[in-house]
Amino acid sequence: MQAFAKINLFLDVLGKRADGYHDIFSVMQSVDLCDDLAISIAEENEFFCDDGNVPTGGDNLVVKAVNALAARYGFEEKFKIELVKRIPMGAGLAGGSSDCAATLLGVNELLGFKIPSDELLEIGKSLGADVPFCMVGGTAITEGIGERISPLPPHPPCYIVIACPEINVSTAEIFSRLGNFQNSTDRKISSVENVNKFLQAYENKDLRGMAASFYNVFTAVTAGLHPEIKELIASFREAGAVGAEMSGTGSSVFAYFDDEKAAEKALNISKNTFLCKPVQP
Repeated sequence: MQAFAKINLFLDVLGKRADGYHDIFSVMQSVDLCDDLAISIAEENEFFCDDGNVPTGGDNLVVKAVNALAARYGFEEKFKIELVKRIPMGAGLAGGSSDCAATLLGVNELLGFKIPSDELLEIGKSLGADVPFCMVGGTAITEGIGERISPLPPHPPCYIVIACPEINVSTAEIFSRLGNFQNSTDRKISSVENVNKFLQAYENKDLRGMAASFYNVFTAVTAGLHPEIKELIASFREAGAVGAEMSGTGSSVFAYFDDEKAAEKALNISKNTFLCKPVQP
């Protein structure tokens, strides 16, 4: 199973809910940077990863996915899962969520259960906000806490460079700082106006129009703590990117190019970079 990374082409927070979570509006995109999972039936549940920094105990979303399925459907089969990790952790690329989604889909397929997609999505939602999108993939609007998904038509072709600086970003801290930012004059644009511009450009397959409308409400917050984020975005634009933005709460930055050679050259801007393309289901 391949577990694809995601980027947020548009991301805004609409407000805080009574349950403590936040309502979001986002346009997410799968890219071909991926982890690989090999899932097979075994005598005991076993989870291995080639990256020693990845925990393999009960807190890992892959393990949680298997346990959630077993608890709900009562099967007795055990699984050996081997994960080849390529998506950087804690970068706003949903690597753990994508591994979780691939596990849910893979176990369902391996056992021939044919669990309805709405049931799998409900299980995914309980495990992580990005898991439902990672199960659907492609390009989609996500709303609520990430569980309401509206797929969009196929993404136009382009080259995407993703840079992952070695910065530790606390999602909880970024969310806690967001309240003051949203109520300040630092908020540069109207979210409604910008998303309409983005969706219109997307409908017209206007890559430059899309890139000009990239937006992430967290960028100013995270970049305020880590100026490297803003410097990366500026460097990509200077290198010929038609647009660049941060993904999630950070720390990864992605840049869109309509020229392959320019994209390849931009890989030298930062140490930990990847050249990607959009993925459709």
